[in-house]
Amino acid sequence: MKNSVIYPWFLLILLSIIWGSSPILIKKSLSTLTPFEIGALRISSAAIFLSPFFFKVLNQINKSNFFLLLLSGVIGNLIPYFLYPLAQTEIDSSTSGVLTSLTPFFALLIGGVFYKQKIYKNNITGLIIGFIGTFCLIFFSTENNSINANLYGLLVVLATLFYGINLNLLKYHLVKLDPLTITSTSLFFISPITIWLLISETTFLSNLDKLSDNINEIFYVLILGIIGTAIATIIFYRLVQIRDTIFASSVTYLMPIVAIFLGLIDGEIINLTQFFGMFLILIGVYWANKKSK
Repeated sequence: MKNSVIYPWFLLILLSIIWGSSPILIKKSLSTLTPFEIGALRISSAAIFLSPFFFKVLNQINKSNFFLLLLSGVIGNLIPYFLYPLAQTEIDSSTSGVLTSLTPFFALLIGGVFYKQKIYKNNITGLIIGFIGTFCLIFFSTENNSINANLYGLLVVLATLFYGINLNLLKYHLVKLDPLTITSTSLFFISPITIWLLISETTFLSNLDKLSDNINEIFYVLILGIIGTAIATIIFYRLVQIRDTIFASSVTYLMPIVAIFLGLIDGEIINLTQFFGMFLILIGVYWANKKSK
């Protein structure tokens, strides 16, 4: 299956389901936890989960890659995973979702400017169609008819910029390393920072005596850490290696669809404009990744 055409699309859909569930998990976690607690616990739990693999591959990693792996951990995980919960204290998950769809633009821009990546007309056309679809999907929802344009939205834009940088870092500098090695090592390298923040800069430990009051929120963050960070990042890095940065970052267009259907299950209503947006997103993802002659 790994050599088939279906395999990359299977991974893309699986990843969109996992990451598409993240905004609602962050929203639920914020009811009792702070953004710094969410970010620190998320990364720390992911690093601990993958630590056995890190110690297994440590001796196989060239020391010259240590800095790049640390840099990938910082810009691809550490900074964004603190920016998102901080942003969602002031903006809703829908706004966060549409801003996340800027990732392919930054990935394409950085790849074209700094790495001379070939950019075809269908890449640009597909990305534009996908972004229009995302706009329709989010801003014509029944519960969100306006843009919460404030500085907190720029935090998500900054996170997508870091994602775009990290995508090209992986594609052009760490392509020879397997995804499990990259993920486990980069997360382990930044885990001392997140563990220190969790212990020294938050009230997380002192509130553990009230575990019954926020056990659900902690559980949500552990899901974000183990599934939404550790496992999902491995899948994402695999996509970058077997296809390209544009294809991998297309997941940010599919994520809002997952979020909408989760809302539908939760009793929300989807209007015709949103269905049209979903159609545009699917067309945009297909067109942006269509092989140019």
